[in-house]
Amino acid sequence: LDEEVRGGDVQELGVVYERLLEQTLRPEQEEALRDRVLKELILPGNLAVSCWVREGLVMAYLRGSATEDDRQATKAWLAAQPEVAEATVSALKDAWYVEH
Repeated sequence: LDEEVRGGDVQELGVVYERLLEQTLRPEQEEALRDRVLKELILPGNLAVSCWVREGLVMAYLRGSATEDDRQATKAWLAAQPEVAEATVSALKDAWYVEH
């Protein structure tokens, strides 16, 4: 059924990120971090994100794949955030079948 819905054996790529925060964030701090990622990375890059604060998946908005440039931008954005102690960004992988 997935292949029928997706139009055959089409693969859409994305990147998984995980981040370790410097400290537990208050709800308003989490909201500020979500707003920044949307304004500074996701919307300008025509991307989509699932999950949020500690881990998530970044992929192309609507159809298509994230690119290596998107992966590098995600990695750089995470590294520049003062709340983030450490972050990992995966290689490009199938966004429909992400395994941690």
